[in-house]
Amino acid sequence: MRVGGLREALVADPEARERLGGGSVTLGGTLVLVAPVEDLSLARRFTASLGADWNEARARYGDREFVS
Repeated sequence: MRVGGLREALVADPEARERLGGGSVTLGGTLVLVAPVEDLSLARRFTASLGADWNEARARYGDREFVS
């Protein structure tokens, strides 16, 4: 995955852009999405639209934290 691909996908998908909490692509090309648990199905759909294999995904759960 490339950074531009994520940006283009978010531009093309207003629902994902508005509801997902954020995303990034690592230097190694790994996609990292941040999403509320209630939007897990949206994250799954969005991930599939990028051509990623959801079965290879790893989910981590945690609390939202703001750092000032």
